[in-house]
Amino acid sequence: MKQHDLRCARAGLTQVIEPADAIGNVATKTWGPIRMIEIIQGSTPTHQEWAQLTGHSNDDAAFTSTLRKNLGDALSRWRRRRDYLKPHKALDYITKLGGRFLIPEDHQWPAALADLSMTEPLGLWSIGDSGIPPLDHMISLVGSRESTSYGLAATEMLATAARSLGLTVVSGGAYGIDAHAHRIALDAAGSGLPTIAVLAGGLDRFYPSGNVELLREIAASCVLISELPPGMRPNRYRFLNRNRVIAALSAATIVVEARYRSGALSTANHAHDIGRIVGAVPGQINVPSSTGCHRLLKETPALLIDDPVDLQAIFKPLETVTSPSSDRTECQPYDFLDVEEMLVFEALPVKARTNIERLCSITGLAVPRITGILTKLARHNLANHSDTGWRKNTNTGG
Repeated sequence: MKQHDLRCARAGLTQVIEPADAIGNVATKTWGPIRMIEIIQGSTPTHQEWAQLTGHSNDDAAFTSTLRKNLGDALSRWRRRRDYLKPHKALDYITKLGGRFLIPEDHQWPAALADLSMTEPLGLWSIGDSGIPPLDHMISLVGSRESTSYGLAATEMLATAARSLGLTVVSGGAYGIDAHAHRIALDAAGSGLPTIAVLAGGLDRFYPSGNVELLREIAASCVLISELPPGMRPNRYRFLNRNRVIAALSAATIVVEARYRSGALSTANHAHDIGRIVGAVPGQINVPSSTGCHRLLKETPALLIDDPVDLQAIFKPLETVTSPSSDRTECQPYDFLDVEEMLVFEALPVKARTNIERLCSITGLAVPRITGILTKLARHNLANHSDTGWRKNTNTGG
């Protein structure tokens, strides 16, 4: 199978299947992109192909049931849009715009997106000469479009600190906190790619209109990406679906300022769902622009971010200390853990695996606190997770 054929097939799929369509994603993985295009164009799946897909099992009986119930409607929906199938035209257009179309089969594909599982993008349209940095070089700064002077000041401090650590600032290119995060990242000193904007529509139409110049600057010196091909307009559900990509690309998502039902909270929720670190900047009590951040801090294992130095605790790599002394207990990789974090770390088995309920029983901590601690331990390579549970990494010395 030629890479060109795969690229054309996946480009076509982005023209008819909406982002975050789990059924479309699973069908594509099961049947393959080229066969998926043939079926959308009218080819009838064989009995074996139907059985292969509807027998899909990802330890998720609920999804399998949904798949069987809704597959016919989904296929009809995709076929109604097959007039939009013009992948060669879209690929030629993105090339004229100075961009390209990345697919999961490319070695430059961001491996972190695999954590989205059944909603991993079918492909990414991008403009910019730079590649997408790895997960641990990326931080998302998101927040309200109706930002206050307080929120803008906090964004400036955090974006500046992030760039000083060599991190790429990821956001959504929207008004308010997003745009300010991009602008500060572009201007701040620091190594590596300054910023990436993830858009909710085709890259031939920059949105919102008031940020066109900003987005042009990002396209010229950094990277713009979108799941949507040229010609596709942004709308509300595409913005919400876009947020999961922002969350997946970054090791940590910080909500700087957000109202109680802000769209920025969906980015934080996606980040929680895939085990990323989430932080929130607190604001004044009863100020609407910070109620969403306070909600995160009360209802989730989000970290309280009240100082740019907090980013160092999240992103500074653990250093291996080599000392001429024979005392190997002088510095251990888990020395930075607080009391509760150490309780969880010590409760993790080395060879077997355990679950969150068991850890709650051993430590006496609540589920949200356990979840947050496990996320931190995994981020610092002190613990790892699989389908069978959690365990301590064997190279920690614990």
